[in-house]
Amino acid sequence: VLMGTEIIADSATSITLQVLINLLELSVDAAFKRMLLIAKSMHRDAILSLRENNIELAKEILKSDDEVDRFSFYIVRQLNIAIKNEHLLKEIGLDDSRNCLGYRLIAKSTERIADHAGLIAKDIIEMERPLNKDIIEKIAEMSNFALEVLDEACLSIFKRDYDSADLAIEKSRGIDDLEKGIIRVASKLRDINEIYRIKIITENIRRVAEYASDIAEIVLNMTVQQKLRKG
Repeated sequence: VLMGTEIIADSATSITLQVLINLLELSVDAAFKRMLLIAKSMHRDAILSLRENNIELAKEILKSDDEVDRFSFYIVRQLNIAIKNEHLLKEIGLDDSRNCLGYRLIAKSTERIADHAGLIAKDIIEMERPLNKDIIEKIAEMSNFALEVLDEACLSIFKRDYDSADLAIEKSRGIDDLEKGIIRVASKLRDINEIYRIKIITENIRRVAEYASDIAEIVLNMTVQQKLRKG
């Protein structure tokens, strides 16, 4: 990607860029939205790659991971600048320097979410043969659930909403039952290597829901005073 441009959307078939005129043109919220778009796209592509045994798509997922890292670096850089300058803080869309640490932690969790898509992609590349189709569909269901938790957590960030964050944390607890259901079915397979790979993939998906819950927990901490004031 050329210097001065940022990826704002990415999928298996297209990529959208924005040319940045200056350092402050992309707000922290906008950068987060784009970072999250890429991370979620990586997970959707990972499931598509798993379904189709598409090795080339899996390799593209690994490249997208670098873009998420770039956004994380951009956000942390903006926060480091803004925390020392109240005027710049407002320019990048924040109203309280105390929230800068929270945003840094959210950026790190989003990075980790993308990393887990990358780990799934690596596993697909290394597979000797495709997984059981019925189990792939159960994995897809689990992945969709994890991304729903992430969407709820993201909504709480952008709305600065305590209740949405609380809902995301509550919803995230459902991921364990989905994982256990898949492992229970997988344990009946004869191929030990296939069982191991299924466990690795489901663990990576579970981590998405857990990091989404972590993000929501940070939002709770950032909005608790606002919630108390409202009563």
